[in-house]
Amino acid sequence: MAIYPPGKTQKDIDELYKRAYEETKIIYPKKAKTFSAKLRNLNNITLHKGELSKFTVGIMDFFVDVYSWFKVSFKKMVRKIYPRKDQIYGTKKDTYLTGKITFTKKEGKNKSISIPIHHMEIEFWARTWLGQWRKFAKGITDEDGKIMLEFDFLESKKIKYRSFYFEVHQTEHVFFDPETRKPREKVSVFGNVKIRKSDITGMGYNLGIIQLFYWEYRTDVPIPRVVIKDHDEDAPEYYSEGRNQAIAEQFVQIELIKDKHLIKIETEPEKVSIQSIQADYPKNLTVAMEEEIPGSTRCDYWFGRRMMNGMSCATFIPDRNEEGKYWVKIFGACDYDVNGVYAFPTTYGQFIIAENGLPLPVKIIIKGQTNAFDKNPFQEKIFTPADGEKWEQAKRIMRVTSALSSEVDDHFAGTHLNTEQYSIAVRRNVRLNPIAQLLIPHLKEVALINHTADSNLIGNGGYIPSASALTVEGIIERSKDALGVHDWKNWKPMKPISEQHTFAIASNLFWDIVDEFVTYFFKENEDDIKKYWYEIFCMSEDLVENSVPLFLSEQDKTKWSEDERKLNEDRIAYNHERACFDLTLPRVEYKGKIRCISPITKNKHAPAEGEMEHLKDMCKYAIMTATFLHTYVNEHQYEDIGEVLYCNLGLRFGEKEEGIFRPETDHSIFPDLTRSTQMMWFSNLLSRTEYGFITRNEGHDIHPYFSELLLAKKEEFAKLNVDVENIESRTNI
Repeated sequence: MAIYPPGKTQKDIDELYKRAYEETKIIYPKKAKTFSAKLRNLNNITLHKGELSKFTVGIMDFFVDVYSWFKVSFKKMVRKIYPRKDQIYGTKKDTYLTGKITFTKKEGKNKSISIPIHHMEIEFWARTWLGQWRKFAKGITDEDGKIMLEFDFLESKKIKYRSFYFEVHQTEHVFFDPETRKPREKVSVFGNVKIRKSDITGMGYNLGIIQLFYWEYRTDVPIPRVVIKDHDEDAPEYYSEGRNQAIAEQFVQIELIKDKHLIKIETEPEKVSIQSIQADYPKNLTVAMEEEIPGSTRCDYWFGRRMMNGMSCATFIPDRNEEGKYWVKIFGACDYDVNGVYAFPTTYGQFIIAENGLPLPVKIIIKGQTNAFDKNPFQEKIFTPADGEKWEQAKRIMRVTSALSSEVDDHFAGTHLNTEQYSIAVRRNVRLNPIAQLLIPHLKEVALINHTADSNLIGNGGYIPSASALTVEGIIERSKDALGVHDWKNWKPMKPISEQHTFAIASNLFWDIVDEFVTYFFKENEDDIKKYWYEIFCMSEDLVENSVPLFLSEQDKTKWSEDERKLNEDRIAYNHERACFDLTLPRVEYKGKIRCISPITKNKHAPAEGEMEHLKDMCKYAIMTATFLHTYVNEHQYEDIGEVLYCNLGLRFGEKEEGIFRPETDHSIFPDLTRSTQMMWFSNLLSRTEYGFITRNEGHDIHPYFSELLLAKKEEFAKLNVDVENIESRTNI
C-alpha cells in the first residue's frame, strides 16, 4: 500500500472521510419501549452473556418499572404529607447537642486515626406522634469537626414530640439558575443518629465521636480511589436520573447483539466469523470507508492522520539528529505483568510533516517480543515503506499498541483515574467554599463509572485482561505509573506542530475557554474563596498525600541493565513531554515516596501570594481533564477501535514463526470470536452512551456562562472536526 490507495488522492480520502463520518456518526435513539429489555444503570451492564431472554427481561422490567413507580410515588406522597419546613421551632437556646464528626479510617492492623470532617451541614429534628417533622436547630461542624447545636429545651419536652434525630447532610448535586446564574444545591441526608427523648436534659447532650464512612480512600490499590461498597445501595454518590435514562435508551440493542453472539459462539461456533460479528453491529468509520474505497484506512496517509488526530492523538517529538523529522513513541509491555498470549511490543514511529501539514510515516521500529518463541524483550525490527507487506503489518502493530496504550494510559488513567482523585479530594473537603459549586458538576459520577470499569474493563474477567497482553496486576501498575506524570501545576495543552494538528489546536482553544470561565468565576466569588480557604488547604493536603509516586521514582536505577536504562530514560522523557509534566518543580515527599501532584497551598486560613492562581490553575486542569480531554479520546474510540481487523487492543502471538507479522486474512492472530464481539460491545459502550453535555446542559448543572463561551466558538471548533455540542461536562462513561 502506498501513501494513498492505487489511483486515489488525498482529496478522495478526505471527501470519503466526510461522507463516512456523516453516515456513521452516533445519533441517540428515542426512549426505550415498554416490554423491551432495559438497563437499570451503567453498573447493570455486563461484558458476559445475560441469563434471560429478551422477552423475559422485558416482562421483568415491566414489573420492576411498576414497583419503581409506586416506590417513587409513595416517597413523594410522604414528603407532601410530612414536609420538612425550613423553620426553627422554639425561641430559647438554653441547651445543646455537642460531639465530633470524623472520617472512619484505619491505618495498619491496630492503629486507627481520627480525621475531623469540617464544615459538614448538621441539623437536629423532632418528629411528632402524627409523623410531622419539626426542625430544632441547624449549623455546621467547625474546623475540628466539632458539633454545637443550641435549641429550646422546654420546646423539646412537649408531649407532642415522640422521637429526635441528629442528621448529617451532604451536597448531592449543584444546579444553576439559567437566568440569575446563581447556584443552588441539592442536599441529602448522609447519616443520622436517633436520640431518645429521655436523654435530652437541660444539661445538654453529648453525641460523642460520630465516625462517618465518607468518601474514604481505598487501601487495596496503589492508586487514589474511593471505596464503593455497593454501587446501587451504598455509594458516596449516585448517577443523576438523566444518566440512568440515557444508558437505558442508548445501549439496549448493543447489549442484545453481544448476548446473541455469545450464545451462538457457544452453540454454533462454525456459523460465526469476525466478519459476521462486525456486520451485526452499527457500522463504524473505517468499515464505511473500506466499503467505498478498499485500502483507504490502511494507507500511509490515513495512518499518519489518525496517529495525529485520532484516538491516540500522539505526541510528536522532533528528531534530534534529522531536521524535519519527528518521533512518536508507544511503550508496550516494558516490565509490566503480561499473560504471554498477546503481543505488546514497544513501537517507535518516525514521521515527516508533508506539505499538507499531516504526518507521513517513514520508519517504524518494533521493540520486544513479536512471536511465541523469541522472548527477548529488547530485540528490534526496523521497517520502511520499501518493505511492502511487512510495512503494512508494522503499521497495524503500531496501531494496536497505540490503541492499548491510549486506552490504559490516556483514557483510563489519564482522564478517568486522574479525575477521580480530584473528585475525592473536593468531596471530602470542599463544602462552603464556592469552588465546590465550580467543580462538583464536572467531577461528579466519575467514581461510579470507574467502579463499573473495575469489573467490566480492568478487573478479573474484564475486557482488557482477556483481550490484551496486560494482566489485572499489569493494568493496575501501569495505571499507577501513568498517573505519575500528571500534575496540575504548569500544565498546558499540546503544542500544535502544523495547521492540520487539529487535536492540539482544539485543545488550546478549549483551554482558553476554560481559562476565561474559571477567571470569571473567581472574580465573582473571590471573597468567599478566600474566606473558606481552610477547605482548600485540606483539599490540597489530600490531593498531594494520596497522589501516586513520581513516575519510576521507586525503582532502583542502579540495578537497570544498559537496555533497561535506555528504554526507561526514553519512557521518562517522552511521558513527561506528553503529559506536560514539569520535572523542575520541587516535589513533596510523603511516607517515604516522592508524590507527583504539587501542593496548592501551605497556608490554612488565607492564600499566600500566588496561591489563588495556583487554585485557579488546579480548577482549570481538573475541568479540562474531565471534559475535553476525556471527550476527545472517548468519542474517537468507536472510529479507531470499532473494526476488529483494522485495530484492536491485542494481537495474539499465534503458532507461526512470523508471530504477529501475518496478513489480515490470518484471523488466528486477531482476537477470538468471543473477544471480537466483546470488543465491539466495548467500543460501542464507550462512544454510544454519552450523557451530560456542556452546551446542552440537560440537568441545568453547568454554569450558563461556560455554555455560552463554548457555543460562541462553535464554528471555530467545527473547522477542527469538533462538535461543541458533543463535549461532555463530566467523565461518566
